[in-house]
Amino acid sequence: MSSTIESRFENILTALERLSTSLDRQAEINQKSDQRFAAVFQRLEHFESRFTNLETLLTKTPSNSQPTPQPPSAAQPIEPNSKADAIATGNPQSQPRTTWANIAAKPPAPLNDRKRQALHRMFNPPAATDTQNGSYTFVYLSRSRRMNRSQIRSKFRDISIDNLRILDLNFPARNAIGVLLHEAYLPEFKSKLLEIDARVIEDFNPLDHHHIADPKYQDLSVESRANLAKSLHRDRCIRTLYFIRPHLLPGVAKYFVRQGWVSNELAQDIMYQRLPRPAKRRVTPPSGAAPTIQSSQPSGLPALVTSTTGSALQAPPSTTLHDWFGNPVTTQEMDITPDFASNASGSVSSRPSSPISDAVDLSQ
Repeated sequence: MSSTIESRFENILTALERLSTSLDRQAEINQKSDQRFAAVFQRLEHFESRFTNLETLLTKTPSNSQPTPQPPSAAQPIEPNSKADAIATGNPQSQPRTTWANIAAKPPAPLNDRKRQALHRMFNPPAATDTQNGSYTFVYLSRSRRMNRSQIRSKFRDISIDNLRILDLNFPARNAIGVLLHEAYLPEFKSKLLEIDARVIEDFNPLDHHHIADPKYQDLSVESRANLAKSLHRDRCIRTLYFIRPHLLPGVAKYFVRQGWVSNELAQDIMYQRLPRPAKRRVTPPSGAAPTIQSSQPSGLPALVTSTTGSALQAPPSTTLHDWFGNPVTTQEMDITPDFASNASGSVSSRPSSPISDAVDLSQ
């Protein structure tokens, strides 16, 4: 009996000790909470003082008396934001007054080297070289790791290669890069590569079946792999024709057709999709001034041609009309698109069912 009472007293003492310990810890927790509350109250007082200062600044700035702002005209100056300037600088009169006349009188931006070279090529005769006029070419470079097109163009920019002269990039093999550019830029491109001790791959054949690295095609015959390599390269050329700028499309398409990479019909279909058709010039009706000109014609001048209706017409020169693509015109009707003849008169003829019928032969 006594042992049971002693054990209960011990349990009560242990519980009291734990309670006293928890009370001491609670005092520490309460002290930390009081410190946090004091810090929060201090920050609130700081924010209240800042709000009071902002209200004082806003009451000093007249806002209700200003009229509704109107868009400035050419004769009215552009007023600066006085409220923002007053808060930022403390002096709204320190900013100069800007007018539309001052903006229009600003000199144009100076020409950089790229624009100067482009203007030089535009207003000078073509260079007398052995290359074909307007010819393009693919050059191939080696690569040590996988890179995307943005990374390659970034590296070109580091060695001062003009990326506007790089028309397109492709990857014909695992460790090769194909670069499409104009032959006129080829010497400068090679010279930039020599500065980093790099050279183009000579005699690279993009149609070689050894470039096919996919293991699922390794069991095919040599002929099948060669046909597959041609199909893959044709797909790369088609993506290039859809990617390049429209004014470069005819020249690049002719280059692909000459190389045998793309058929003439396929290139023409892509050009019909990306390039609008121009409007053909129509024959003007006979002028009513022809009889007057004939009556006042001296005897030494050649005679005028008399039409079937009795009116005298000057014999027109036998010239051949050409459309925007350089195709010879044999009829008096042609497609008229809003891009080229939005205000053309007369009926609009429909596009032929086959775009290849009157297209220029790119293989010539």
